[in-house]
Amino acid sequence: MTVTTFHLFRRSNLFRNSTKNPKGTGYDLKNNVKNIVWTTDMNLSAGELTFDLIEPLDQLVIPYTGDIITFRWNKEKVFYGYVFKYEFTGDRTISVTCYDKLRYLKNEDSIVFKTNTVADRFNEVCKRAGLSHSVKNAPTHKVAAEICDGKTYFDMLKTAINKTYQSTDHMYFVAANYDKVELRRAPYKKLKIVVDTRTVVTDFTYSVDIENTANVVKVVQKDKKKSQTSSATAKGNSDKETPSNTSFSSTSAQGKSVEQWGKLQIVKPKKSKATQAQMMAQAKSVLKQKNVANKKLSITTKGDLSLVAGNAVTVYLKDMKKKLSDCPILKATHEFGTDYMVKLEMKVGKQWQESKS
Repeated sequence: MTVTTFHLFRRSNLFRNSTKNPKGTGYDLKNNVKNIVWTTDMNLSAGELTFDLIEPLDQLVIPYTGDIITFRWNKEKVFYGYVFKYEFTGDRTISVTCYDKLRYLKNEDSIVFKTNTVADRFNEVCKRAGLSHSVKNAPTHKVAAEICDGKTYFDMLKTAINKTYQSTDHMYFVAANYDKVELRRAPYKKLKIVVDTRTVVTDFTYSVDIENTANVVKVVQKDKKKSQTSSATAKGNSDKETPSNTSFSSTSAQGKSVEQWGKLQIVKPKKSKATQAQMMAQAKSVLKQKNVANKKLSITTKGDLSLVAGNAVTVYLKDMKKKLSDCPILKATHEFGTDYMVKLEMKVGKQWQESKS
């Protein structure tokens, strides 16, 4: 396996007066590139490609910020993106950092969203950012109307994605499919390959913690008695909150893990106008998400282009005699070279989000 194509295209003539290399001019960098690293991340961040260019004295090509980079490995499309940073050193090495089209979802905007789905909001922000896009998995759950003022498109989507996950247990994420941005549901693909420590894994770390776990969820309603105030000039209600006029009522849900872990309690305010039954449903819903140990797995293994963030893969750990099925890949870092390897950061189990308080 090897680099099939690695091209740079001038995006415009904005920074150059010369017409020698006009917009669209392409350069084949395949024989001048090394240390290629491609990273994908489910945590609403752009895919990243870093590499070094080793230039011959008579063929110096400097990548301008904004230039287009395309990369194929073993004839398969890997990356389409733009130069955001380059460093030129005295040994004629140029270190370059590029991002795919997801980078433009860091743009800030102000939008009033009506009650609609994650897909509706995804289409809206991609249209505003000028991105070619596609909804691969369309959710039906609708999230409440929202005012987003001065937020990034990523943050706007994050709110809707989290609310959809809390209501449906379906995790959605955005990914770049070469030159198109896609909305997907995780796991996008359950890979048939098995990552096995007996064969293709060179290193791994498996950890379990309950640092941010909760096994008791209390949904609280604040009750405040209004006290009458009077004077010679005015009469009215005092809205000041004091210990004498404030009390709390609550509903709790508890998990069986209290016996093993002890009581790990969090408090959530009740939803507006919620009844007692709705408060209990809210507590049980939060408990379902929080009453789990956080299990992480980091692996370095033989490279495979299907091992990207958002997919799931089965892992066999010989030393622990564990077979972990369909582990979600949260982050994948591919290091291309003679020994093509990939570093995976995964969750074990069905929880696609970090367990945070």
